[in-house]
Amino acid sequence: MINWKKELEIIFNDPLLADVTAPRKRTTSSDRLIVGFQEILAFYEANGRLPEDTPEEVSLFHKWVGILKSEKKIERCRPFDDLGILPQPVQTVEEPQHEYHRELTEEEQLEAILNDPLLADIEAGNDLGLFDIPEYMRQRLEARKEADYVGKRRPCEDFDKYTDGFKEIQQGLKTGKYKLVKFSIKCLKVGSYFVDDGMIGYLAAFDDEGVNRHGDRDGRTKVIYENGAESDIKYKTIAKNLSVTGYSVIDYSDMTDEEFEQCFTITDKDIESGTIYVLRSKSTRPEIAVLKDLYKIGFTVTSVESRIANAKNEPTYLCADVEIVVTWKVYNVKSSTFEALIHKLFAPVQLQLTVDGHRPKEWFIVPFKVIEEAVKAIISGKLIEYNPQFQQIIYLS
Repeated sequence: MINWKKELEIIFNDPLLADVTAPRKRTTSSDRLIVGFQEILAFYEANGRLPEDTPEEVSLFHKWVGILKSEKKIERCRPFDDLGILPQPVQTVEEPQHEYHRELTEEEQLEAILNDPLLADIEAGNDLGLFDIPEYMRQRLEARKEADYVGKRRPCEDFDKYTDGFKEIQQGLKTGKYKLVKFSIKCLKVGSYFVDDGMIGYLAAFDDEGVNRHGDRDGRTKVIYENGAESDIKYKTIAKNLSVTGYSVIDYSDMTDEEFEQCFTITDKDIESGTIYVLRSKSTRPEIAVLKDLYKIGFTVTSVESRIANAKNEPTYLCADVEIVVTWKVYNVKSSTFEALIHKLFAPVQLQLTVDGHRPKEWFIVPFKVIEEAVKAIISGKLIEYNPQFQQIIYLS
């Protein structure tokens, strides 16, 4: 009997078949699109921002622009967007659904018929025509009609009236004139700006219907979004959405650094705890030198100069010389705790890089002005968090 397994092994092991390989799969345009998008994701994760139109980033920048110009490309890349950098699709804003009511029993249905106010009108001798609708029924129909209406987003025909306002808010968030704070219902009023799911919105009008049975104000609104959309969503629905992931935009232009300066007014009763320092790397390694806004935030009880004297030989300093950007003397607080708060705050933008077999934990990709603001807020006792997408400190109280 022929041993087919052995015969096949002899055939497949023949030297003549050594160069025979499966045909190479042809790279498609879709494959190249996903590869390019994954390069953009890697850049965003490393730098905390999207590529810009600079000589070093021009290739990735044009790939990103090309994706944004095509809805098909956006949808093709969306399953791979684990960082949420793609624009969100315009969706219908759902409002609270009606409560579910169980089906009445036959006895309950009969009782409801006998107690129907329409019969009371007949008994009272009201002169209603066959096709006339009693006032109470008319009111119920109007209420049901309003309840069944769902606010939707649509293109804003007069968006040019609002563009300057959005530009001012966007620029103000960059300069620090405006700040993002955890959403508060008291900030949601006509003329106010807010951020809902990563998009800036403006409450242009509110048709106040008064207080409902739960003690909450409600009514239709006119909301304009920075992408040119408009919605007549219910006021209560906006508040509900913002209470989960939203922020209020607050004007901080009238605030000064007096509170911060007072915190640093040293007296005889103050005890020095240590020094918080911010360093910039002088490394020439390409993967480090290319990173914008890369800083090390640390603490020492000795002089910073002595601490960094051997920086070029220590992985914690990326095995390179460093430059002192700024230092702060800390008084009357446990400085190690202060440092831990800073590191926890900026954990989402911590540098993910291995140097000489070690992964430094005190390097972060974050704008220096944000670091300054965070230090001021922590010293003054304010509760904050950091939003990497907007590169903004969020005030929680």
